[in-house]
Amino acid sequence: MSATGSVAIVDDHLLVAESLRQALLERGVAAVVIAPAAPAIVLDAVRRAQVELVLLDLDLGPHGDSTPVITRLAAAGIRVLTVTGVADELRIAAALEAGAIGYQPKAAGFDALVAQTTVALTAGGPLQPELRARLLGELDGARRLRAQAQEQFRRLTDRESDTLRALGDGLSVRDIADQWVVSEATVRSHVRGVLSKLGTKSQLAAVALAARHGWGVRASAGPL
Repeated sequence: MSATGSVAIVDDHLLVAESLRQALLERGVAAVVIAPAAPAIVLDAVRRAQVELVLLDLDLGPHGDSTPVITRLAAAGIRVLTVTGVADELRIAAALEAGAIGYQPKAAGFDALVAQTTVALTAGGPLQPELRARLLGELDGARRLRAQAQEQFRRLTDRESDTLRALGDGLSVRDIADQWVVSEATVRSHVRGVLSKLGTKSQLAAVALAARHGWGVRASAGPL
């Protein structure tokens, strides 16, 4: 049975995007491929294509996470189905929160993706309501836990915060003492304050806790 509708495919793997376009065309779905770009450029290209649905990869290679693109497309009234190989459910939840009507894992294969696309083209609202509710609930819970953890870090004095950052940069107590021109005993006092307020038993555990909650580290804080 043939399907009808029009779709734009935005994926940083152009061969995959073209293969998907052909699969959709064979099933009666008009499809175009739009190269990944900055959110405003993608939005403009989608508007010019005048499609009903965008199949948007969650990772756009050098253009990074596509959640900002979802936000712009949804604000313009354009439906988005997130297509991803990402297993991080919090990132998927953030995409749904940004306005995607649903998501489809790449691992499920082309046939499943085409089937989900035809459903999305005719859907009157968000897809997968139970899964959507669970993922959004997990995202909300993760944010609450992170806020609670951040409160621990707010209790640190300025010098304790500096000490934790220095430990996170790989400096030893002696290194810190030398840089600050203070005694090692002074630095160890700051370290004890950090461990006490964070409820950790070692410097390594304190640094790991800071990294896990995106405090004062270079790693991405993710969708939270």
